[in-house]
Amino acid sequence: MIFDAIKAAVLRAEGATIQEAFSSSDQVAIEMADLANEVASDIASSHDWRALTKIHSLAGGSESYPLPADYDRMVLASEIDDSASWFWGYQPFDSVNDWMRYKSGAYPILSPGGWIILGGEMHFYPAARDAAQFPYISNRWARSETGTLKAGFTADDDEFVLPERLITLGLIWRWKAQKGLEYGEDMATYELALSQAQTRDRGAHILRSNRPVNYRWAGLAYTGRAFP
Repeated sequence: MIFDAIKAAVLRAEGATIQEAFSSSDQVAIEMADLANEVASDIASSHDWRALTKIHSLAGGSESYPLPADYDRMVLASEIDDSASWFWGYQPFDSVNDWMRYKSGAYPILSPGGWIILGGEMHFYPAARDAAQFPYISNRWARSETGTLKAGFTADDDEFVLPERLITLGLIWRWKAQKGLEYGEDMATYELALSQAQTRDRGAHILRSNRPVNYRWAGLAYTGRAFP
């Protein structure tokens, strides 16, 4: 529970014990509960956590689609795949101007087309001809006692989808920093724990010398001429 993380942080930072956090009238508890949401949001934003990664599917036939309700951001280096072809995917437009130029016919477009996020929607040009899939990071990093995912803590029995120890360590150094206390060692402890958690989240990558390396992230070279 998030209360356990907050309670531990209060004990170690203030030497005090609290009985509740989000329903408390105690000033320390109130401030720590508020800070817990900020710390959790920073942790969620620091890495493409597998626990927050989801796959969204779009039906073909349209030029624009609303983003998922819990959309926070695209996964770093993510691609939007055309379900009809594993070979080619939709390419991102580098800027709004590029998207406008392709739509106006100023540039030739490679099949199946490209995409860009504008105004809270995902836009394709030309219209997505087949179903498209892409991974994204959800903003629902909190979970209620009943299992409902949400974008923030509101009750003591809420849980953090990610390791709650990071909340405790993050609260300690952030609290001390706000109060003008020495926090360097506490911040270093938190950053080490965060880095270790991020490394474990990615999993081990083993290269075997007797097997060819598959550079899946490498793009294929285009040997033709893009422009006349």
